[in-house]
Amino acid sequence: MNTKLKNILLCYASGMGIKSISSAFDISRNTVRRYVRMYQDSGISAEKLPSLSDARLQELFAIPSAREHAPSERHIQLEALLPEYAARLSRKGMTVKTLYDEYSKEHPDGYRRAAFGMKLRQFMLQTNAIGHVEHRAGDKMYIDFAGDRLEIVDEVTAEVVKVEVFVAILPCSHYTYCEAVWSQKKEDLIKACENAFHFYGGAPAAIVPDNLKSAVTRSDRHEPAINPDFAAFAEHYGCAVVPARVRHPKDKALVENAVKLMYRSVYVDIEGTVFHSLDELNRAILKSLEAFNARKLTRRKESRRDLFDLMEKDVLRPLPAARHQMRQRAVATVQRNSYVTLNKHHYSVPTQYVGKRVELVYDADTIDVFHGFSHVTTHHRDDRPYEYTTKASHNLPGRKGSYENDIDGLLSRAAQIDNIVVHYLRAVIEDKRYPELAFRACRGNMNLEKKYGQERLVSGCAAAMDAHRYTISEIVEILETGADADYLPGVDMDEQTHATPAHRNIRGKDYYASNTQQSSSNVKDNKNGNNR
Repeated sequence: MNTKLKNILLCYASGMGIKSISSAFDISRNTVRRYVRMYQDSGISAEKLPSLSDARLQELFAIPSAREHAPSERHIQLEALLPEYAARLSRKGMTVKTLYDEYSKEHPDGYRRAAFGMKLRQFMLQTNAIGHVEHRAGDKMYIDFAGDRLEIVDEVTAEVVKVEVFVAILPCSHYTYCEAVWSQKKEDLIKACENAFHFYGGAPAAIVPDNLKSAVTRSDRHEPAINPDFAAFAEHYGCAVVPARVRHPKDKALVENAVKLMYRSVYVDIEGTVFHSLDELNRAILKSLEAFNARKLTRRKESRRDLFDLMEKDVLRPLPAARHQMRQRAVATVQRNSYVTLNKHHYSVPTQYVGKRVELVYDADTIDVFHGFSHVTTHHRDDRPYEYTTKASHNLPGRKGSYENDIDGLLSRAAQIDNIVVHYLRAVIEDKRYPELAFRACRGNMNLEKKYGQERLVSGCAAAMDAHRYTISEIVEILETGADADYLPGVDMDEQTHATPAHRNIRGKDYYASNTQQSSSNVKDNKNGNNR
């Protein structure tokens, strides 16, 4: 009884109402109120409640210990089954009614339906407590596709076509958007999200999708890989993409509940109606959706629309003047006249790319030319066939990127540590080509000094350079696995010759220092020869 009382008081301290506590613990509301009044009069804080002993509770609340009753046989049987029932209830399609039907067949003398459901809810409440999540206005938009699809009937052939149903919700006001689309492909997903923005009249700070391939190419707890086209769409509207975690259904519980509400409202309103086009179906969905959002929320005076107008409408980010245009890609070879061709129109590129394969990323307005990770140039799109678009700057020497000074600073820092690090960073710069990517990679490598120290950074760079591995993840793997052990300093050359076997990769910083001195003397000799 003392444990039960402590749980009652903890539920009350966490904000749970008296009616809910009474239902969860199967005791009268008056008893709950009496305990709550005694708890308030005691002046004990919620933080001290878990540490109170049974004797202290007995003293404060005068709980009679002699009124304990032995549990009945059916109570013991049900208590043993509750953990399994609670686990099965989380499965798709499982209901309390199904579980009770199974229980009543095996235990005909057991509890009736109402008592069974109450004890199951009480068990789940005590074992699966959840925290409250505060949603800020205009912060996120949750999106998902409904599991049950709708139908369109071809007017000529009478063929039935299944269509997907897209659902979005703003969690602060619960303002909901719903639309039918042809598929879950990225083109339809992006268009549906964009229509949701225009329905709301603004864009949130972040979009929270499920881990479908149209939005997330690789799910990861820390750094999920976002589909490039979906990421470009989000960037156009100034949004971040924050995918829900895998196997964490509570991350998107709001939108899943919104899908269930669509089943009970929109799906019911259009049931039995035959639609011959997607536009016709979406007009019916929008009409039902307006009535749904105008309906007052349970135990509240406001509707979803009222809360949206009051809390979120003015907080959403303004929409850009132009809608997002999804970009396409093509590969072309730079011709000898330093032009590339797209749709029979020719665009100029710098002469150093002649004969090289480049990637054209284009939409209805612009064309971007990339060579590897390097952005070469941008042109306004022109679809006039056999015409030429030329930039005068392409006849001039290439301009240096703004990151080169920063790279020089990193190289100066590396020289203060060891020449091995300098040589490795130069190899990384050569591998990355594009100045910004090279600067980021060099900065990331130099930051490894904070975690692993200078000696490990030097040995890791030496090991990575010999293995021709130039990414941060690869050098981190070397340091984590200890693959740089052969490159660590601390043993004299004479001792190393006798103590460790010879290895062609063991060179050390003296090797690079001598090479640097030799290069410097060669430069001086050349200068002296020129002066003579």
